[in-house]
Amino acid sequence: MDKVLEELETIENNRLFIVDNTLAQDKEWEKDLFRNMIPMKKKWCSHTIHDDPEVLDLAAQAGAWYVYQAVFDTSDYIRDRIKKYHDHGIMVEGTILLGMDNQTEDDIYRLIDFLHEIDLDLAEFTVLTPFLHTKSYDDLFREKRIIDFDYNNYNAGKVVIQPKHMSPEKLQELYYYAWDSFYKDETQEQKMFKLMMSVVEKEMRDGTYRPRRQELANVSFGKPVYR
Repeated sequence: MDKVLEELETIENNRLFIVDNTLAQDKEWEKDLFRNMIPMKKKWCSHTIHDDPEVLDLAAQAGAWYVYQAVFDTSDYIRDRIKKYHDHGIMVEGTILLGMDNQTEDDIYRLIDFLHEIDLDLAEFTVLTPFLHTKSYDDLFREKRIIDFDYNNYNAGKVVIQPKHMSPEKLQELYYYAWDSFYKDETQEQKMFKLMMSVVEKEMRDGTYRPRRQELANVSFGKPVYR
């Protein structure tokens, strides 16, 4: 814990991405971290955290801006979890994986409708992609369901497998439909602007807002860029 807090203190930026997939594995450690972060007045996003009311209250006080949340079904568990985040002023970006073996076409259509019902702030869609050296690759290779071995296409947006309950073409169509449907009323840029404004408003309330440094537009990795 001490090393984590020391590192956070040395980061000048007041907006952070806490890259830790294990945050939700130890509730007491999580609460301890958030308590110690409150005086820092930083704003941050992270992977999933506990949806326990005490944890969420501490996270909000500690500057939680938004979290990534896998939306893998249309259950009340997911619905309630998103609501709890929102009730504490924490926004949610859903990560949605399409093409799993338990998904039919109807399941995917229902899942996309569900995203509108739970009022996600952002959504990112990917198709099941069997990256090399993963169990997914080994299983699908053994089942002879990998249909494309051009690894340039392994970008999580191009279907390279034979799905269990539909054709590859249908899954690709559903992938594009998911993006188009979710961002039909508000574009991705508009939703991201709202996400950015939410953190600006939080910073202005607690006096930590810093105007954008325009001179950094011409700097990359510490070196000048001539455009």
